[in-house]
Order: sequence, then C-alpha cells, then structure tokens
Amino acid sequence: MRGSKGGDKVDALRQRANEIKAALETVQAKQRQQEKADDGQVKALIGAAMVADVAGADEDERTKRRAYISEVLARNTVSEPARAFLRVKG
Repeated sequence: MRGSKGGDKVDALRQRANEIKAALETVQAKQRQQEKADDGQVKALIGAAMVADVAGADEDERTKRRAYISEVLARNTVSEPARAFLRVKG
C-alpha cells in the first residue's frame, strides 16, 4: 500500500511537471510572436520616418536622400521579389 501511494505522488508530480512544461512552451511561443510583431512595428516606423524625411526635404536634399536610401536598400534587400517590388515602386 505504501509503495502505491508513493507511486501515485510521483505520477502526479510528473503530470504536473508536464503541465508546467506545456504552459511554459505556450508562454514562450506568445513571447516570440510578440517580439516578432514588435520588430515589424519598429521597422515600419523607421521606414515611415525615412519616407517622411525625404518628402519634407527641399529638391536638392531630396535627391541626395533618395539616392542614399536607394543605396541602403540595394545593399540590404536580399530577396529578389522584394527588389523587384522596390524597383516598381521607385
């Protein structure tokens, strides 16, 4: 009888450990998803600020800023579909 109770406790603890592990994995997945969303928002905000900066410049400065941004995009855009999209959009 005593061994049975000890076994029940061990089984219960193992089950609880599995539940905690599953809950931890769920929380970590949500955290990764939030970090990815935050990263996307930061990138969108940076891009919007760059576009606004170019739009707000005088004609001479606008040309220089567009050229600089084009260079940055050329260096850092690795996906051919993304490059094609940017070429179409100017």
